[in-house]
Amino acid sequence: MLKRLSHRFVQRYGIWLLVQLALGTAVVALTAVVVLHLALPVEVHSAAGTAAVQGGLVSEDELLETLQGHPTAARRIADVMRPGLFKSAAPLRDRPMADKTIEKIRSQLTLQCIMQINGEAVAYVNVQNNGLKKCRVGESVEDLFTVLNINDKSVEISIIEHRTILSL
Repeated sequence: MLKRLSHRFVQRYGIWLLVQLALGTAVVALTAVVVLHLALPVEVHSAAGTAAVQGGLVSEDELLETLQGHPTAARRIADVMRPGLFKSAAPLRDRPMADKTIEKIRSQLTLQCIMQINGEAVAYVNVQNNGLKKCRVGESVEDLFTVLNINDKSVEISIIEHRTILSL
């Protein structure tokens, strides 16, 4: 039956149209296969990423063993960093480099005036290249210094946990 149908089609329309019809059908079929293939969800199967949840608590040792097998992002960063790259501010007090830093910050500060506002002492300190800053006791100003005490003509401040006095 298919042979007879194709023979009539060739007699009526010609062989060229039959070839075009076959190619068109093939293109439509391939397009349908690609679309269906793209529509299917992607499933990733990895043995390392799957675990059965059993509901029991894990001991600290088991947790450390598990985590040591898979380094975290923080651990990878720590492995790359050079030792001694970052240091806390506390041990810097007795070092000459720290003293230079403290003195440099101190040289950029100038006490302008001390006023009483609503019964509270307020000091105005000029920070070089940043302008005049209003300071109260306990405030940290621009991460440069912390105000410890305000007297009549002086302000006691702390720069990297090093106490110093600004005077009028």
